[in-house]
Amino acid sequence: MPRKSIPAKVKETLLDEYNYRCAVCGGDRPHIHHIDETPSNNDVENLLPLCPNCHLRDQHNPTRKIDIPKLKLFRKYKDPAILRPQFHPIYIRQMFLDDVHPGPEAVHDLVSKAEELLEFIRALEMGAFYSKHLGALISPLRRAFVMSLTGGPDPEYERQMRESNQAYRQLLIANRDASHALLIEQLRYQPWANAA
Repeated sequence: MPRKSIPAKVKETLLDEYNYRCAVCGGDRPHIHHIDETPSNNDVENLLPLCPNCHLRDQHNPTRKIDIPKLKLFRKYKDPAILRPQFHPIYIRQMFLDDVHPGPEAVHDLVSKAEELLEFIRALEMGAFYSKHLGALISPLRRAFVMSLTGGPDPEYERQMRESNQAYRQLLIANRDASHALLIEQLRYQPWANAA
């Protein structure tokens, strides 16, 4: 399939957004990189201007390629700290947020991952502040359940559990973007975030 050229208006909008500079290093004469690596997807949110060095070194080097979801975070928040190796442990721990889907399935694994992310965030600079606010977005819901003491299966309890599981999944989905924003905001307080 022949490569579809980027429409001039889209290219101009993208380059203007980044002041005609590389999104990563600020270098001039940027190439246009397709984040999802689909040359026909010329949506401006799928494009990044990268200087020749960043384009070849970071995106077309198979031994050092940046994950597409990480590049999407970078595209959205434009914070270079996202591309630093020190961000990777945060990135790995927050990935579960992007995989949450609606449904009544058990949430033990999601709760465990949310707690691990909060614990990790607490260990960083400004961790007490950010873990508190992030916890309000991703901590499990506190609910009381009514159980029958008949000894057999309890349909009412099962219904309550399904509803609680579904509500927690919906909470994570609804708060996904706000959670990402808090995690990215916390990066500016890390000593490595602005290091050259």
